[in-house]
Amino acid sequence: MFTTNPVEIDDLLSDAHTGKIRLPDFQRGWVWDDDRIKDLLLSICRSFPVGAIMTLSADGEIQFRHRMIEGAPNEPERKIERYLLDGQQRLTSLYQAFTYPGPVETSDSRGHPTNRWYYLNMRAANNDSEIDHENLVFSMPENRVETGVFGRKVLRNLSSKELEFKNHAMPTERVLDNHTWGYEYAQYWNNSEEPHPDGNAFEFFMKFQKSVLENITKYKLPVINLDKDTTKEAVCTVFEKVNTGGVTLSVFELLTASLAADDFSLRDDWRERRRRMCEKYGLLQAVGNTNFLQTIALLATQERQRRTPLGQPRPGIGCKRTDILNLTINEYQAWADLVEQGFVEAAKFLYDQFVFTEKNIPYTTQLVPLAAIHVELGRELEPYNARRRLERWYWCGILGEMYNGPTETMYASDLPEVAEYIRNGTQPRLIREANFGPNRLISLRTRNSAAYKGLYALQMKYDAQDWRTGQKLVLESWKENSVDIHHIFPKHWCKTYAKPTVPSSLHDSIINKAPIDAATNRSIGGRAPSAYIRNLRNANRDLEHALESHWINQATLDSDDFNQFFVERGEALLNLIAQAMDKPISGGREALQEALRNNGMIDSKMPISINANVELEEDEEFDDFGNAEYTSVLSAADD
Repeated sequence: MFTTNPVEIDDLLSDAHTGKIRLPDFQRGWVWDDDRIKDLLLSICRSFPVGAIMTLSADGEIQFRHRMIEGAPNEPERKIERYLLDGQQRLTSLYQAFTYPGPVETSDSRGHPTNRWYYLNMRAANNDSEIDHENLVFSMPENRVETGVFGRKVLRNLSSKELEFKNHAMPTERVLDNHTWGYEYAQYWNNSEEPHPDGNAFEFFMKFQKSVLENITKYKLPVINLDKDTTKEAVCTVFEKVNTGGVTLSVFELLTASLAADDFSLRDDWRERRRRMCEKYGLLQAVGNTNFLQTIALLATQERQRRTPLGQPRPGIGCKRTDILNLTINEYQAWADLVEQGFVEAAKFLYDQFVFTEKNIPYTTQLVPLAAIHVELGRELEPYNARRRLERWYWCGILGEMYNGPTETMYASDLPEVAEYIRNGTQPRLIREANFGPNRLISLRTRNSAAYKGLYALQMKYDAQDWRTGQKLVLESWKENSVDIHHIFPKHWCKTYAKPTVPSSLHDSIINKAPIDAATNRSIGGRAPSAYIRNLRNANRDLEHALESHWINQATLDSDDFNQFFVERGEALLNLIAQAMDKPISGGREALQEALRNNGMIDSKMPISINANVELEEDEEFDDFGNAEYTSVLSAADD
């Protein structure tokens, strides 16, 4: 699969100059700064190892669009022999310093662009005691004149060849062919009126050549060359393991370079598709380029499986890295438009589930199978029963928190199994394995979890009203009034005035939170529920009904009874979750009462009486989004 050979630096730089070695187009630009270049050159001067170079044979099946190393002349007629996979920064730095005829375009320690020339200090190398490595390699500005503060004093001037000779400064671009420069250096001092500070100039240069220059000209870099049979997956793995100097190469970037060989710009195509999708639905900003390719890979591999003749091994459905890298240009173009529309349909579905923004999406990962299912089924999803089955799969995935781990295997089963479920009623594995326990409800406290975000959307989906205005929390009122998730029993009251005080493990639970608009939340403040309820009655004569739409008993708030509220509402939310998942949840009341006991809210084991007026019909749930501002989040409304 690969060979490893040491190659002299001169040969490597010659191959880079003539285009035998080139960069795949997915490689990022050269970024090393002045200090790193000097450190590299010093390591070469001292014969220290600087790491291996990795290349890939260009005569195999893998073909990339490519470009010359920075600074090398374009050689379109010269056939490329190898792609440079690892070592771009080192090889480019060496090429710029030793071969490129102009100054090196780099940056200073603050990241500001600068052009520098690099030199070797001959006197530092020929020190009688030992080489002064600290001063052996230095750089100069583009005009080769180094000045002090404010540019008033010239510290070093190397603006002519004679000044270089006089200051014993050898430019690095003369190192690999140093004999001519050494002769000119000796001639300068032989003709100079000043004596050479170290005696004989020629002997001085020969000493410098032996102690430093031969280390450079004889330096060999280990080169690992991957042969022509190397797979795309292996190349991608190489970048994940060795490309630690920058951002890890993504599968999208590698496929971009691969398809570029067919004169197709995947990057430009994706950019335009993403723009169109996000113009229609802002929440599709959550869809990344890899998500898009995963969806195409699912559908393309499924199609390959369907076209496999009977009796032959059937390929699997998948969207792992290998599956994506094996996509052909024809497959991408055949599915891309359909997948784009699939994500638009997935966004419409999310809006129907009262998920309006990128931040509110419980699982961005679930968008991949959701889009693929819309492509696969199309108008088959229009009937009521089909829609209900899709919603059940969706909520089981969220409330069962089924996408917390590796997702590619789940995607591969979701596509065929959910399609079969919607068509014929056979339950998919996700629905069979999803479950939700009462203790999980109590522990949901932040929006970091998918179930938490899901409960926030689910409450609004079941006709929740704002307490002050009585308006249903639909998209328009949600945007206009900055609806957010807030405490029902205010945190300040729970910590300061409640008797006993309510610990954060209970008052921060999603059970004690509801979506409320900004003005309503300000009217609540940190007061006792009985106090803010009196004010809300003046604003909304039908307040009791509005509270019931959140599964809250007004009488419980009037009495400031947190324990009663916690059990009543906890049971209501568990009932709502059970309805969404179409699965029974048992032991809710016992778990809720036990949570109160464990937190010192109940002294005895006497059960809490539940008010008979509390209706446990389809309930709604909530997310703790703090005081996040949502008014500017949506970039698009419904189609």
